[in-house]
Amino acid sequence: MAEKTILVCDACGKPAAETVTMKTSRGNFVKDLCSTHVNELVAGARKPRPGRRKGTTVASGAKPAAARSAAARSAAKKSTAKSAAPKKRGRPRKSPAS
Repeated sequence: MAEKTILVCDACGKPAAETVTMKTSRGNFVKDLCSTHVNELVAGARKPRPGRRKGTTVASGAKPAAARSAAARSAAKKSTAKSAAPKKRGRPRKSPAS
């Protein structure tokens, strides 16, 4: 015997028109909605733009590069110029066995 799965709206119980995925800080959620509830959900929504968001936040205590003074930038350059040897990257080598 064959079975058929019918999706119903999670809000009202009518047959579902679409399945909507919502992303939040806690994870992704999926809801089946009828056309009426899909239209209500999309009414105040906007399309995301590709790329980086404008007005991103900076870690507390750190100033963005544009806000630093010229003296602070030159001091930062001098402090990095002191160490002429390049940083060693990766896992350190094994010391020879004695």
